[in-house]
Parts: sequence; structure tokens; C-alpha cells
Amino acid sequence: MGSSLQQNNQSSDGIAHIVQLSDCHLGGDRSFTLAGINTFHSFSHTLSEVEGRDPTPDLVAVTGDIASDGNQQTYQLFFEAMVGSQLPYAWLPGNHDDFSLMKTSALPSFKRLVELEHWVAIFLVSAVPGRVYGELAEAELKELAELLALHEDKNVVLFIHHPPTPVGCKWLDQQSIVNSDKLAELMAPYKNVRAIFSGHVHQENESDWQGVPVYSTPSSCFQFASNSDTFELSDLPPGYRWIDLYPDGRIETGVERLSYDMQMMDRSCLGY
Repeated sequence: MGSSLQQNNQSSDGIAHIVQLSDCHLGGDRSFTLAGINTFHSFSHTLSEVEGRDPTPDLVAVTGDIASDGNQQTYQLFFEAMVGSQLPYAWLPGNHDDFSLMKTSALPSFKRLVELEHWVAIFLVSAVPGRVYGELAEAELKELAELLALHEDKNVVLFIHHPPTPVGCKWLDQQSIVNSDKLAELMAPYKNVRAIFSGHVHQENESDWQGVPVYSTPSSCFQFASNSDTFELSDLPPGYRWIDLYPDGRIETGVERLSYDMQMMDRSCLGY
């Protein structure tokens, strides 16, 4: 079973404060641009905003596509930025990442489970090497089943790269978790799974799936236009999601956007 991380620095009122960052799409150096955006610059500004939050996050959940095209230099760059922030964080891979390389890079080891006093956060891998869509391997589902059975006395949130449910963009909805029915079946007996938080779609979205709220978060670089049939960029700036977990199982969450100049974005970009 994957390793776990225990966080015991929650606020005195018992609320666990999490920030979700996603889809940084960093390159091998600080000058790399994608769709006209310097992704390290936008990520650094997003991270600075998160550092300035009060209270300081107990955990930063980074939900994949750290790299635009996974390589050692990219993960080193990300690692150095996170070390500089001094924020506790856990990560999972996206479809643009190289999971094998991530596990041997400077990054801290992949944490399957993060304990947060009244809560546990479970990190799932939906990325399939060489594919854009998401899928949960049988071993992944088996480990999740074991963790849910082990933590029936805690509130649970799941973090994953691909959403298990449509977001209303025809082209993106073809890339969601292809075997989400198995995830739904596995979760059904457990009423303590309070929410699922995903990345991948570069936009804010909220839906109800099998009685569980599913949230996506904006990218720390460029955004995709909502309700689009084909690839289309949005003028919205970088953002992140804050998540407050209460001892009684309640969740409060919202999205913060940066004041960021998007004029350099290349709207003629046909893909990423």
C-alpha cells in the first residue's frame, strides 16, 4: 500500500485548510511558454498567493500535469519552488507527467494518504501512460477499497487528475475516467466520502455524482473555455481552489483568481 503523510497542524478550531493547485504545465526552464503563457511565471505568482493565505494551508494538493512534458529538469524546478514556499504538499500525476520519473526525481515520495485529524485525503492515479483519458487500474481500485474500509471512522476526500463526471465540454468529456462506474460501485457503501476534487479540465466546475460533490479547479496557467465542443481557450486568469474541512464533515470551498495579465496568451493555439 502507498505511503501516507500525517499532518497535525490544523487550526485550533479543528478545521483543516487545504489548497488545490493543478495543471501547472511547467517546462524544463523558467523561460518555457505554452499557449503564449510563461507557465513558471504564472505558477510562481499562484504559489505566492497561496503562501499569503491566512491561515496558512495545512496541505497543498497538487493534482497533476505539473509538467507540460515530463522531464527531470521540470520536476526539479517545481520541487525548488515548493521548497522555497515552505508549504506542506502532496502530488499526483496527470496525463502530461511521467509518473515513473516523478517517483525517482527530487520530489518527495508519492503519498497515497494524508491524515488530517478528522479527515483523510486519498490521492488516486488516473493517468494512463501515453493516453489523454483517465482510467483507474485494478490495483488502484483495490488499494482505494482497502483504505476506505480502514478509515470508516474518518471523513474522506478524494483527489484525482481526471474528473469522473462530465463538465459540459464535449472534447474534454471524452477524456474523463473511462471506468468511473467501477469507482462509483466501490464508493457506494461508504457515506463518509464527502467530495472528489479533480484537475485536468482547466476550469472551475461543480457537479453532483452518485450523491457526492465533484469539483474541478482552474489551472495555474491558462484556462479552457467552459461549455465548448472543441478546444478553446478562455480569457480567465490563473487560479486555485481553497478547501476547508470541518470536524463534523462539512466542506466549504471556493476558487480564487489571480490578477494576471493574459494579453500574451495565444488564442490561435490549437492544442496543448
